[in-house]
Amino acid sequence: MTSNLIELEGQRISLKGEMISLTGLWKAAGSDPSKKPAKWRELPTTKDFVSYLSEVIIRKSDTELFDVTVGGRSSGTFAHWQVAMNYARYLDPAFAVRCNEIVRTHMEQRLAPNSSFPTEMFEMIKRTDGIVRMLSRKVTLIEKAVTAEQENSEPHANANPTKRGAA
Repeated sequence: MTSNLIELEGQRISLKGEMISLTGLWKAAGSDPSKKPAKWRELPTTKDFVSYLSEVIIRKSDTELFDVTVGGRSSGTFAHWQVAMNYARYLDPAFAVRCNEIVRTHMEQRLAPNSSFPTEMFEMIKRTDGIVRMLSRKVTLIEKAVTAEQENSEPHANANPTKRGAA
C-alpha cells in the first residue's frame, strides 16, 4: 500500500490507502496529552461508533479499521478515514471542519473516475451504493427489533407453571 501525505495546520499527516494517521491529526490539533489516540479509542462513544461503522457501513471487523505500529520511525495509529474524521471532531470541531475539507478533496482525487468510464455511470454507481448502505442499515435495525421482540415473547423457563386439576 502506498503512503501519501496531506498537510494540515502546518503538519504533514501520513495516509495509507483509506487510512489516516491519528497520531498526525493529534499533533496537528495541538498534541493535548488527554486526547491521545489510544485514550480516545477507549471511550465508550468511540467503541460504539467504530462498532457501528464496522458492522453496518464498512463491513470489516473493528480491528481492521485500525493499524497501530509501536516503536520505530513509522510508529503511530492509523485508522479508516471515517474513524479519523470522528477523531478530528473529538479533538476540536473547528479543526474537524478544516480536516474534512482537506481529506474529502484528497479522497475525491483518489477516486476520480477513469476518463474512459462514463461520468453518468460513475454517478449512478455512487447513488446506488448510498441506497444499498442505507437499506443495509435499515435491515440491521429491523433484524435487531425482531430479535428483541422474539426474546421478549418467548415463555420463560423459570416461570411457575399453573396448577391444573386442583379443586
